[in-house]
Amino acid sequence: MLAAAREVYGERGWSGFTIDEVARRAGAGKGSLYLRWPDKGALLVAAVRSAVPSVGDIDRGCLEDDLREFARQWMAFVRSKDGSMTTRLWMDRQSHADLAEVLPADDYPAYIRSTRSLVRRAIKRGEIESGVSPAVVGDLVAGAITNHVRSTPEVLAGVAHTDAYVELVVAVVLRGVGYRRAVVPAH
Repeated sequence: MLAAAREVYGERGWSGFTIDEVARRAGAGKGSLYLRWPDKGALLVAAVRSAVPSVGDIDRGCLEDDLREFARQWMAFVRSKDGSMTTRLWMDRQSHADLAEVLPADDYPAYIRSTRSLVRRAIKRGEIESGVSPAVVGDLVAGAITNHVRSTPEVLAGVAHTDAYVELVVAVVLRGVGYRRAVVPAH
């Protein structure tokens, strides 16, 4: 059902997104959809968010490696059809009040909370100071990657969307927050 919802939204946008069409494509009855989601807005938000990568299980032992992996996953996501759909959802929110009403119900979805947990672990390990904002670190990495992907012409994507760019973004952010790799005690 969620895949069908993403497909319909991807083709038709919010104005053409209907429970009837999602049910038809999913091969399910409308009642089945309404049992799980109270309206089309809730269905769409669940569908789009289900496509966002979860970074909660990234724990490579240090913030530098965790952020690199997060940045790689985020770049792949932003470049994907599902990443474009997430951007479209936030843009549609601006012009459709009924959609805007649904989104604030879950302002901090799992992928945002899990990104912040990467930074909180680094603070506990002593890699960065306790005053560093987990939200800002996540925003700096995700925002730089998102802006880079969205503003780079497609003909340059193969050259521009690389691990070298990921490394550069992570290095700049870590330098800015005073990162120092934690010393692991010898056994």
